[in-house]
Amino acid sequence: MSKDKNEYLTTGEFAKICGIPKHILFHYDQIKLFQPEIIKENGYRYYSFRQFDTFSIISALKRLGMPLKEIKKYMDERNPAKLVDLLEQKSNEVSKEIKKLKNTKREIDSLKELTENALSVDYNMIETAYHKSMKALCSTLMDNDNDNSYPNFLTELIAFRNNSNASMIDFLGASLTIDNIRDKRFDSFSYLYTKTNNADKKNNTLVRKEGWYLQVYYKGSYPRISEMYTEIMQYAKEHQINLGKNAYEEYLIFEIGTKNRDDYVTLILVEIEDDFSSKIKGPDNDQSLL
Repeated sequence: MSKDKNEYLTTGEFAKICGIPKHILFHYDQIKLFQPEIIKENGYRYYSFRQFDTFSIISALKRLGMPLKEIKKYMDERNPAKLVDLLEQKSNEVSKEIKKLKNTKREIDSLKELTENALSVDYNMIETAYHKSMKALCSTLMDNDNDNSYPNFLTELIAFRNNSNASMIDFLGASLTIDNIRDKRFDSFSYLYTKTNNADKKNNTLVRKEGWYLQVYYKGSYPRISEMYTEIMQYAKEHQINLGKNAYEEYLIFEIGTKNRDDYVTLILVEIEDDFSSKIKGPDNDQSLL
């Protein structure tokens, strides 16, 4: 018996060494996944130190998301060849999970950067800004001859997110024609778009050209964005600025960032015709260069 005391552990002692509650060992015993090495006539159960490695293997497989039923099957049939096959399978699964986690981290970091930038700018101030070209993955052409009701817009948005694999926290923008703005059709969008590293490898690519824009970080609810567009058009008229063909909205702070819709922040960019560059010194002297 002294030998038993030196080499064997009670259920509670073994559970403590493994860092688990006792009921897990009871459950594994019941399903015959991992059983005590000794069961005495009085029903007392004892585990050996040698079993710790086996339990560690089971724990590792469980952490990899392997169901207990599959773990038991492997443990009952295990051999070196099956181990290699299992490890190859789990290695592939882990690689896929790492890729997903990296994408999630990218989305989180991108949203964090967008939000921080949106908190550090001057709101509702119209200015000229020079922007480099930007490629983005875009939706199919929306019916920009008709105003999009919110249900229609939401339907387009959901379809676009599904087709582009964009999540709720991914960057989102929308384009509309300046003609529609002039006609006060502020909800008549042309495209939805999201920034991506491989936009040029996709079928639907939107290119926001390099050049000068009227820029506003609009803070307020979306139903009142029409008032800001009216101010932008008046600003262009007063300063004799010839506008281009397209405008862009990029949503920086939205539903995920605030409960108060008056705190939404949307970057509005309105194209200026190319001849504007001849009237100024150039982008190197402009603080708004992005």
